[in-house]
Amino acid sequence: MAKPNNTLFFVQGNPGFDDCDAAVLGVAFDGNASYGRGAAEAPQAIIKASHQMDIENPMTGKTLETAIHNFGIIEPKNAKEMIEETEIVAKKALEARKFFVLLGGDHSTVNGLLNAVPEGTCFVNFDAHLDLREEWQGKKESHAAIAHRIFDKGFEQVWVGTRDLINEEEMKFVSEQNIANKIFYSPSMPKAFYKTQEFPKWMKKENMLFDKHYAKKALDTIESEKVWLNIDIDCLDLREGIETGVPTPFGLSLETLRDLIYEICQKKEIVGFSLAEVIPDKFGKSQAIAAMLCYSILSWLESKNK
Repeated sequence: MAKPNNTLFFVQGNPGFDDCDAAVLGVAFDGNASYGRGAAEAPQAIIKASHQMDIENPMTGKTLETAIHNFGIIEPKNAKEMIEETEIVAKKALEARKFFVLLGGDHSTVNGLLNAVPEGTCFVNFDAHLDLREEWQGKKESHAAIAHRIFDKGFEQVWVGTRDLINEEEMKFVSEQNIANKIFYSPSMPKAFYKTQEFPKWMKKENMLFDKHYAKKALDTIESEKVWLNIDIDCLDLREGIETGVPTPFGLSLETLRDLIYEICQKKEIVGFSLAEVIPDKFGKSQAIAAMLCYSILSWLESKNK
């Protein structure tokens, strides 16, 4: 059976909101991007890529059964409109206790979630950057300041995949807020380099992701039971074949990202996830990776909840 164009991983059509298990909103907005543009095209491209995937579980042969309501794709004209429109939908979904998926757009689209995500939720940020600037290019709602806005709302945060190339403003913020133990780095230098260095207050040597124990260390750092998976696709290494707004070498492998998200899904209550900064490419690699991540999270949670 053909998969309808307006749905994500769903063969039978777009189920009504009242009957759904999960809801998805696309936000076609990259007006706060400061370097590469094109992420506004990602929601439609990811949904299209999802139609090319087989959604049968290879272990059981059963099709993904999670009923996903698609709110569609909004195309806001500016940041204010983007935040307001996203918040209306996010609140509707999360207040109804629906699992919520936000497909960006640049990473600033997460600003629209901050008044909707339940208190006591930890944002686990898979990101090449800390995004802890007070503002960037005169914009407090910038993608480079989204973690600062999350912090302003009082949410716990953990970072995974951050490259250890951090600006002075963020170094000072990490030290002042005593959150160095919450940041897990993808090292940008050879392992031997770090053996000769005295680590500053804003960086924990033991949080360098050199070994396979990263998953347990990062998971143990999350204090909250509720988790929001905040995925900026630039957390991945460029060798994984992604296109993104601020490409940064020496990131997580797709295998590493998959394994850590799986562990978090097994151990925590996942409220929802956001996926940002995907720039569709002509070969379809970026959007295929994004679609697979969406499918994996939904299928893991479906198996867990049965």
